[in-house]
Amino acid sequence: MTKPEEADVFGARRGSFGAYAAEYDAVRPEWPPTTVAWMLGSPRAGAVCRVVDVGAGTGKGSRAIAALGHDVIAVEPSDGMREAMASSLAALPEENAKRITIMAGGAEKLPLKGDSADAITVFQAWHWFDSEVATVEAARVLRPGGWLSMAWHHRSEDVAWIRELSDIAEGHENLPDDQEVPPVAPEFDPFEAELFTYDIRRSVEELVLLASTWSYVAIHPERDRVLDEVRALGRQVAGVDRMVEIPMTTRCYRLRRR
Repeated sequence: MTKPEEADVFGARRGSFGAYAAEYDAVRPEWPPTTVAWMLGSPRAGAVCRVVDVGAGTGKGSRAIAALGHDVIAVEPSDGMREAMASSLAALPEENAKRITIMAGGAEKLPLKGDSADAITVFQAWHWFDSEVATVEAARVLRPGGWLSMAWHHRSEDVAWIRELSDIAEGHENLPDDQEVPPVAPEFDPFEAELFTYDIRRSVEELVLLASTWSYVAIHPERDRVLDEVRALGRQVAGVDRMVEIPMTTRCYRLRRR
């Protein structure tokens, strides 16, 4: 049973993102096309899927889906995140922007009819949901044969300075976490899993900005001190171009609706 104080911290972390929506959109990792296509069930070339992106945040995943030619309903509870997402559409090619519809809502009660989606994606957000309720709701909205998928970016902590970064921020995101597991439900076939690896490049100040968007840093009582230490570490590991190479892994799961 979750202790009251743990529930309070969880709620504070879950609600911390809206205040940093612009920063989140600027520096959080993108979702590569190969990762997104896998999450959609690897649809055939030319197929157009109706995708519900749940916990869509500032729309990083939604924009990646639209860029592949699919129609997206981006569902997000935070006003700040939805505003940042709407603003981001102006920078997209018109045909991509037209594919994205933004709606207020959450995973536990989707604002959609039953059997109306080919896929539901959850980028970096499943652990914030009531997984049992969200799974039932996903099964309701998906058409038979549709896909529920979830993915998490993680820093590769086999690199020494990344472990030091996690120690400073007091958040080892890629350690085993019982919240980051795919659901098991009678409405779905057993899950499939995939792991993608890549690097991202950020300036030292972008690394600091990135750290500021991590939920456990956003609510840290000594947030400014933590970010100062992140800055100092970034300066130590930056290359001659003053850029920091951050090795990443993306862990993905997908489940097919029976």
